[in-house]
Amino acid sequence: MNFSDNLGALIYLKNKVHKWKNIAFFFAIFSIALVFKMFFDVGSDVIGNSVALIKIEDVITEDDHRSKVLKEIANDSSILAVVVRLNSPGGTIVGSEILLKDLLAIRKNKPLVVLMDSIAASGAYMASLASNYVVAHNGTLTGSIGVLMESPDVSVLANKVGVKFNSYKSSPLKGSPSMFEKSTPIVDKVINESIQDSYKFFVELVKKARGEKLNPKFYNIIFDGRVFTGRQALALGLIDDVGGMENIEKYLLLNKIDVNKIPMQEVEIVEKDNKIIDRFLNILPFYQNLKGRNNQSKIMAIMN
Repeated sequence: MNFSDNLGALIYLKNKVHKWKNIAFFFAIFSIALVFKMFFDVGSDVIGNSVALIKIEDVITEDDHRSKVLKEIANDSSILAVVVRLNSPGGTIVGSEILLKDLLAIRKNKPLVVLMDSIAASGAYMASLASNYVVAHNGTLTGSIGVLMESPDVSVLANKVGVKFNSYKSSPLKGSPSMFEKSTPIVDKVINESIQDSYKFFVELVKKARGEKLNPKFYNIIFDGRVFTGRQALALGLIDDVGGMENIEKYLLLNKIDVNKIPMQEVEIVEKDNKIIDRFLNILPFYQNLKGRNNQSKIMAIMN
């Protein structure tokens, strides 16, 4: 092998190394972009006229960030309509009430429609009352119109193991119910009065929002706390249609909003930090299993 052959081989190897360096560089850039999108892409900025899609999932609680985003949507004239996808077993009374008010503020300025996914019960159904049009799937679980409060009692167990709790309070009802004390008839009465007042508030909201769509003959069924499938809810007047996104699109078209011409863009209402943490945890198999069991227990709690 002569010098020219050696030189040619060196040039060839150099070109090979350079080629693989370029491939490695572009692969690194692609990986960084993918990771960035996974952890930091929390929704698209709405540009021009659009239909906003928001998702309300898991347990509903008070959320200042969510309220802020919903207020911005209500005041944004470039957003012509809002589609809400509900997949929640419900939540706190106050959290659900605030969400309802925030959605009603949107409805004042533009059409707001709801699509129920697997479950939209209790406080999630309350939130749907803000909608101009409610669609559920055949198998959606909804309804569960009522108020539930549970208080464990470990006083008997504590007594068996020789543990005694002393409670010092200004009046008999202060701090009641307590898991460390046996309930009394007066405590049961007072707690039930509060529950019944919240229940009355919920029932009045449903009657006002659904109006003549509800059949008074079925009030005893509608308001006894049970859950309904989408088909049952439609027959009772709790929702407007059974189907899917295609039903939502047809309704919007009746309001001169064509999603084939006006883009539908998701607007993230979950705070960025929480979204990043949740996305990271979702990578872990044990977290997915835990979340699955948690969602299952939520559904069972509602159905009971």
